[in-house]
Amino acid sequence: MTQLFSFSSTWSYVLRIRLLTLTMLLVSASAALTACGGGSSDPADAAAVANRQHGGGKNPGKPSSSSPSSSSSSGSSPSTPTTPSSVPFYGVNGHYIQGGVYSSNIPQQVADMKAMGVTSIRQDCYSTADTAEMASQVSSFAPIKIQPVFNVFPTTTDETTAYNQYYAYGKTVAGQLAGKVAVIEMMNEPENMYFKNGPSYGGQDVTEWATSNSQWPAFRGAVRGFYAGFRAVDTTKQTLIASPSVGWLHYGMLEGLWKGEAPDGSTGHPTATWDITNYHWYYDFGDIQNAGGVNTLAVIKSLFNLPILLSEIGVQTSVSNSKYNAYVASNLAEYASNAKTYNIIGVDWYELYNFQNMNGFYMGLYSSPGVGNAGRAAAMTTAVASNPAP
Repeated sequence: MTQLFSFSSTWSYVLRIRLLTLTMLLVSASAALTACGGGSSDPADAAAVANRQHGGGKNPGKPSSSSPSSSSSSGSSPSTPTTPSSVPFYGVNGHYIQGGVYSSNIPQQVADMKAMGVTSIRQDCYSTADTAEMASQVSSFAPIKIQPVFNVFPTTTDETTAYNQYYAYGKTVAGQLAGKVAVIEMMNEPENMYFKNGPSYGGQDVTEWATSNSQWPAFRGAVRGFYAGFRAVDTTKQTLIASPSVGWLHYGMLEGLWKGEAPDGSTGHPTATWDITNYHWYYDFGDIQNAGGVNTLAVIKSLFNLPILLSEIGVQTSVSNSKYNAYVASNLAEYASNAKTYNIIGVDWYELYNFQNMNGFYMGLYSSPGVGNAGRAAAMTTAVASNPAP
């Protein structure tokens, strides 16, 4: 949920308003990222706005740097990955923990998803108590699979402290969810929800977060620790782990983690790893294969050589119903037809029901349980049927 203003350090982020203009695709401008799948650690906080920087002055089409390395202690590896067939291709976003329409009438939610042909629902979690609750709901949502996001950020600036804390988190969450869910994500949109300032330009280099360098070691430690802790329990990868989600051209943040690079330009730090690269993309970002001259899918495939999960896709700014429905059709067709080219293993539409009021615009495929929203649910049904999961 993006807004074209300076970053603020005093914002919360449950039901953030999406107000992004179409000017973000100008080559001289840097687009800011969405922030829909996440939320506050306080689900009752119901009217928050996430502000982020819309920097300019650098060509967002700057080519990415060299391929990923595995030179440090966490052991990132560019080896050819296996494609996790257990991850559902078509999903939607929901907010069970945040409450409201998503916290009740689960049988109708399941019926609505099955009617469209989607088979998973992404759920944000803000504590190990939340992940335990989602584990308890796995059978309630069946046959729809739950896709949890462990959306917890460090409260320290020390890497070792963060690593140890998140190692413990990873072990706990694995004990709750390993084998019960196909994939779990680490952190939703850290560039919006954790770092104090947005990137100075388009987000393609980790150095563009230099003003937030003091937060980077703990962030790196948290990502490394959660993966290691989860794998200490789930040694056979019953559940795959997705990277922190970023969007627009913010892959520089993930590349920094992967290569052991820091926003201050230093190198040789411990490297982070994950099983799936997690990304977000929306209508007002333009074409993911040609955003300001950048084929983002090609870049992240080349950088990480891992399956790609697009855990948030959708329309985040007010458009006509006809444009929304047309985008459902074209967007799903683009991802399905290019799935094998880029190793896209899943796409999750944002979102199932009307939940956030963005100046009168709602993003839901359904306006309420069982009630389609202006033809959107029908458009999704047709698009999924017309583009079988690869």
